[in-house]
Amino acid sequence: MVGPSGIRVEVARSFSYKLNCGNYESRDFFCSQKAECNAEDAEITAEALQQFCKRMVLQSVREYQAELAAERQGPRKQEARGGSHEAF
Repeated sequence: MVGPSGIRVEVARSFSYKLNCGNYESRDFFCSQKAECNAEDAEITAEALQQFCKRMVLQSVREYQAELAAERQGPRKQEARGGSHEAF
């Protein structure tokens, strides 16, 4: 459906986040979305796209941080249970 002005526009928004992982390592997270809408709705559409991208990126960052924490806890939990299972 075309708005009163009859003009359709394409709106694109993106969000990126750089996570410092230590030891001179970093991870980049990025999301980009676009949508076509009536010119009158461009501002609302842009805000919705921006919020979506930000939410997706920050969710990915949290998931990655949880994975890192689990990896770091893995050996410690194993040691607390009686040492490692290495063969000599």
